[in-house]
Amino acid sequence: MTSLRRLAPAVSLVALLALTACGTDTDSGGTTPTEESSSAEETTPAEETPEALPDAADLTIEAGANGVDLPDGIDAPSNGGTGAAWTAEDGYLYVVTFGSSTCPTVAEGEATLEGSDVVVTFEKVEDNKPCTMDMRAWTTVVKAPEGVDESADVTVKLDEAGSVVLTPRAAAGQVGEAAWVEQS
Repeated sequence: MTSLRRLAPAVSLVALLALTACGTDTDSGGTTPTEESSSAEETTPAEETPEALPDAADLTIEAGANGVDLPDGIDAPSNGGTGAAWTAEDGYLYVVTFGSSTCPTVAEGEATLEGSDVVVTFEKVEDNKPCTMDMRAWTTVVKAPEGVDESADVTVKLDEAGSVVLTPRAAAGQVGEAAWVEQS
C-alpha cells in the first residue's frame, strides 16, 4: 500500500504531461487552444455576420427571388396557409407559404402549364434539418408560363397544398388580389 502512495504523484505527473501534449502542435496539424481562439476571432468579425433575410416587400421581380413576410399589397389570411397573387409586373406571380422560418417552403422560380392551369412546385426541405416551430410567411416570385391570359381567371395549382383561382388585376401595374388555399 505504501508503494502505491509513492507512485500516485508520478502517475499524476505522467497524466498531466499526456493531457498537455494534446494541446500542442503535432505532425498531424493540431493547434494550440490559443491558436484556435485567435483564428476563430479573425474569421468571424462583426462585419461578417450573416445578412438578415431579404424582406418580401423589397424583392426584385425575377424568377426565384424570395424573402420573408408578405410583399406590399398582399394581406395575410387569418390562419396561415399557401396562396398566390399576380405581381404588379405582367408574367409573374407571388407565391406565399407559411411555416418554419428556418425551414421555409419555397416555390421553384418557374411554373409550368398543365392544360390551362398554372402549376407551381416547391423545393423539398432536407429531412434531417432541425426546424423551428414558429409561423412565418415566405414569398417567392414565380415566372408564369408563356401564353397565360392574365386578363381572365387563372387556376394555379400550388403543389400538394391545393389550388387557387387568381382573378385579373384591378389595374395594370398593381398587385393582384391574393387567393389562399382553404385550411382545414
